[in-house]
Amino acid sequence: MGINDTVENTAKAVEDKIDAARASVGDRGARIRETVGQVADNVKAKASSLRDKIRDTEWDDVVDNVKGYVRDNPGKSVAIALGVGFAIGLLFRRRGDD
Repeated sequence: MGINDTVENTAKAVEDKIDAARASVGDRGARIRETVGQVADNVKAKASSLRDKIRDTEWDDVVDNVKGYVRDNPGKSVAIALGVGFAIGLLFRRRGDD
């Protein structure tokens, strides 16, 4: 067995490894695409469901319920408003390093 045979055998082995790696990546890519597709379908379904729920909501009833809660729990309502305002302030504050 000469050097040419050894080189050819090594080259063939490398080609086989590359083909195996390519097939493995192809399989993984297909699984990733499938998983991403499933996640996208789930997000679409949930968004559609949420859109329908918002569309079917009686907003006058929601407003009446909130007003009733605020009348019954003024202290909690103020604390909640302060907390929400503080959180929004943190989210939108300008940083000095911008």
